[in-house]
Amino acid sequence: MDYVSASKKRSSLTFPVIMSLFNLIAQNTFSSIEIEGLVKKNDQIAMLTCQRGTTLPANLQYDSYGEARPDGLWVRPPSNFPAPSNGTLRVTVNDQLGQGRIGTVYSVDIKSPRDGPHIPPLVIKLSNRYRSPKLAREAWFYEEMEHLQGVCIARCYGFFQVELTEEYEVPNWRRISEEIAEEADEEERCSLRDSVWSQERAIYIAKVKEDTPDSASNKVIDTFEDWEDRMNEELSCYTPDPAAHLTFVRKHHLISVLVLERLGEHIPIGIPLEGIRQDIHDLYDDLGRLGIEAVDVHWRNILEASGTSERLVCPYHDRTHAWRLIDFDLAKKTDKLPEWTALSAHSLLKLIFLNLVEGTVIGWD
Repeated sequence: MDYVSASKKRSSLTFPVIMSLFNLIAQNTFSSIEIEGLVKKNDQIAMLTCQRGTTLPANLQYDSYGEARPDGLWVRPPSNFPAPSNGTLRVTVNDQLGQGRIGTVYSVDIKSPRDGPHIPPLVIKLSNRYRSPKLAREAWFYEEMEHLQGVCIARCYGFFQVELTEEYEVPNWRRISEEIAEEADEEERCSLRDSVWSQERAIYIAKVKEDTPDSASNKVIDTFEDWEDRMNEELSCYTPDPAAHLTFVRKHHLISVLVLERLGEHIPIGIPLEGIRQDIHDLYDDLGRLGIEAVDVHWRNILEASGTSERLVCPYHDRTHAWRLIDFDLAKKTDKLPEWTALSAHSLLKLIFLNLVEGTVIGWD
């Protein structure tokens, strides 16, 4: 199926129901999570209880390059999940599996529920201090890609938050300074400013092209460059809506937790990758069909699918994928055709695969 056909036929696709042969627990079962071994209160190990949180929608990016979808933005289909439940997930923290710019990932033991539908092995991603907005945005992308969970991305079992009081201590927050808090604030302001800028730019370009003959293309470019300078100056002091920004960023004691199924290993290093390359390219194509550009294309963000829960058939490739993509805090939502949305990922993957075969992991942070 070609890209355009897939885009036009998306409304007729039958998306996979998340529960199936493994009798998996519904992913919206839990309205709260209790985590043991993660925080201290007055120097004593304490239970951390978080409630179901509100995700932060991505800023829509309108870019001047590439061709826009003729039928507009991809629209999220109705959810296949049952009505949300009010269950509580109780876990104990085990090993730290990794730490990045916005959070730390831990393996967990599931204490309850023990009966009923199957719960696969899980991990939790705990936001670094001042990084709750980024994790809330990543959680939104999991919601946006619900029908790709268990297909080409991990299953997500909820996004939870709590605002801690002063007597709580979070070990991985010790190294975070107020300077980093200000940096996080500025990142969020820039992200929202760039979103507004890109929308204004798209509207302007469309209007100029409509009013200007093709033979005057150079004039369009000159006019746009002048406008670009003006917009950069006007938006340099852009302040985002407090409802979308301050709710998350200025709550410096807000802790956020994303619960995901535990996946497998990274792509092997130093061996031929025949049979692996195309499958991973296809994952980014799947995201592109939804107007999602992963951005953070990196070896560390590609993991083997779990062996403890069912691999669902991809609605776009009519087969299961052996690999999964993770980490979407830098992802973008665009109005571009899928082949444009995934273009950058395919270029980066070629470099990643070339170096992996030679025994080297490359990255760009």
